[in-house]
Amino acid sequence: MNEDRQHSKKQAPANQPPEEPNVNAEMEGKRYRQFKSSTPKVILYTLLSLIPISGILYVLGVQDMIGLTFYQQQFIGLFLGLVLCSVYLSIPATKKSRRDSVPWYDWLLAALGLYAGLYLVIFYPQIVMIIGNVDTPRLVISVIAVVLVMEAIRRLLGTAMLTIVLFFLLYGYFAPYFPGIFRGTHTSLKQLFNYLYLDPNSMLDLINIAATVALSFIFFGQILLHFGGADILNNLALSLFGRFRGGPAKGSIVGSSLVGTITGGPVTNVMLVGSVTIPLMKRNGYDAVRAGAIESVASTGGSIMPPVMGISAFIIAETLGVSYAKVAIAALIPAILFYLTIFFQVDLHAGRHGIRRLRKEDIPSIAGVLKTGWTILPTLVALVYFLFFKGYSPQISGLYSAVVAIVFLSLPKDIRRQMFSFFPRIFVDSGRVLLEITVVLAAAGLIVGVTGVTGLGFNLGLILSDLAQYGLLTLLAVSAIVSVILGMGMPAVAAYSLVAVLVAPTMVQMGVNPFAAHLFVFYFSIISNFTPPVALACFTAAPIAQASPHKIGFRAMQLGITAYIVPFLFVYSPQMLLGATNNVNWTESILTWVTAVIGCYLIAAALEGFLFNPINWIKRLILIVLGVCLLMPLSIWQYSWLLNLIAFIAMVLLFLYEAMRIKKMHVSSSAKPVDAK
Repeated sequence: MNEDRQHSKKQAPANQPPEEPNVNAEMEGKRYRQFKSSTPKVILYTLLSLIPISGILYVLGVQDMIGLTFYQQQFIGLFLGLVLCSVYLSIPATKKSRRDSVPWYDWLLAALGLYAGLYLVIFYPQIVMIIGNVDTPRLVISVIAVVLVMEAIRRLLGTAMLTIVLFFLLYGYFAPYFPGIFRGTHTSLKQLFNYLYLDPNSMLDLINIAATVALSFIFFGQILLHFGGADILNNLALSLFGRFRGGPAKGSIVGSSLVGTITGGPVTNVMLVGSVTIPLMKRNGYDAVRAGAIESVASTGGSIMPPVMGISAFIIAETLGVSYAKVAIAALIPAILFYLTIFFQVDLHAGRHGIRRLRKEDIPSIAGVLKTGWTILPTLVALVYFLFFKGYSPQISGLYSAVVAIVFLSLPKDIRRQMFSFFPRIFVDSGRVLLEITVVLAAAGLIVGVTGVTGLGFNLGLILSDLAQYGLLTLLAVSAIVSVILGMGMPAVAAYSLVAVLVAPTMVQMGVNPFAAHLFVFYFSIISNFTPPVALACFTAAPIAQASPHKIGFRAMQLGITAYIVPFLFVYSPQMLLGATNNVNWTESILTWVTAVIGCYLIAAALEGFLFNPINWIKRLILIVLGVCLLMPLSIWQYSWLLNLIAFIAMVLLFLYEAMRIKKMHVSSSAKPVDAK
């Protein structure tokens, strides 16, 4: 057992204030400049603090209270300017650049970034009246703004993400020269940059998410971190799941599914839950990439998990003309399979890598945790109350819950004595985390903007009608790809609304059950949140986990593999969806669900390379084949029952062989040689 895992056994008191949150310390030490002079440090910390402060004032509507009226885009401009300015003062241009001072060119870029944001603050009321008429000054500032965002992408996210965004920007201009379905509408350079910089449907739209929802929940998470709430939740999670191997990760899955099913927003869910669960998993033996991936997939799955599934489920019900209850019931079995596969992989990974359950004496008692850490409960109750009973927006609910957290978490004397010293660091750390999230969403906004201005999204939808003649499987495969592409960088509601119009009708015309068709495109539009290259949930988790968003994305695809398979199955066998068909063969349906669960376990074991012990690649291939066979619904093919039966028998034989082999190994290792005298 490694040192981190040993350290995790030493539980701090529930209300003990942390000396310095690990996440922020790592971020500061590895990525940010450390100034020798106090002047640039004061300037940077002021800018970083202004990022959350300005957002909090805007979300609370202080501008309305004092009689100020302005466009939302003006606030986004101020937010963007502060972010860009802070990026160039914080992040060196290269790994070899000096980290104790700011070179002249970064001062210049920081000033230009601030001006690019203030330009919107000052001139947007005039621009909105003549937004299509692009003069030279506006073209220049539009180009500067886009280039500054691109350089911020390079510094914060790396060259891989920069290459992807650059490809889309080039496509935006050369779209008329692409062949076939990739041929898009011609857009002049000045109109393209004007659209990407100023249009509400492009970069500004997604930056607004960072400036409101993301800001509120990041600030809420920082309150929990600095006031000791994370330690309380850590002890609570260990008390509930510590007796199981991989318990912290399993706790993350449960929490994310419960919160995500109601919010319906993967990115919001990662920000709300991940700020606590990701450091918790890292402290208890999981590497940063896997911790970020588990949270990303679990948060995304909340959107497809009944009973609520976010507002998207209500749109599905309205589109199909059925009750919401029918949609929730139909989505239940696929969602359970999705989460079971994650659970299986987390458990098997813990077994393979020795992330053992804690000893009984090291597991805090629930009674003891509640006795010393009850102060976290009013915060969680308040969040649920504001979100789900009062119906407040997520950003308002996050800020109100932060206030409740401050009140109750500061009740212990040792916290109360230090609470005022926490706030400067809370604002600085909130601003620092928002830098990367804002740049991520700006990058996604550029991609979404190019897709919209060139007509690429609609072209992909129209071509599906021509593919129907090649058979249902071809149509499903292409529809899945299109749904993932259209869902990239979009909130769940927007993503489903788009694919429901462009993709689902063609599938229904091909004879696909309407429930299955709409849930099919809904699944693939949602799982785009952890599917590279955009993978917003993974990019949101990356700064919290301090790991590469691309590595997190590919690991998340492995963890969420069921989400790529099950939609195909319920299209061919709608009986997997409860209530989707009038005539239900319950015996057949139950057998299908049971074999599907077993199939998910076998696939998880193959992906993790662990059954009872580590297994070689030949056995992993066998498990994948058996798992796929058991996933196949009984009604999908005339002889599916025979295939299921053979796969089940083969699985039992393999399990027996492995058990006997392990038993033989244990007997051999325990036998002691007898000395001959």
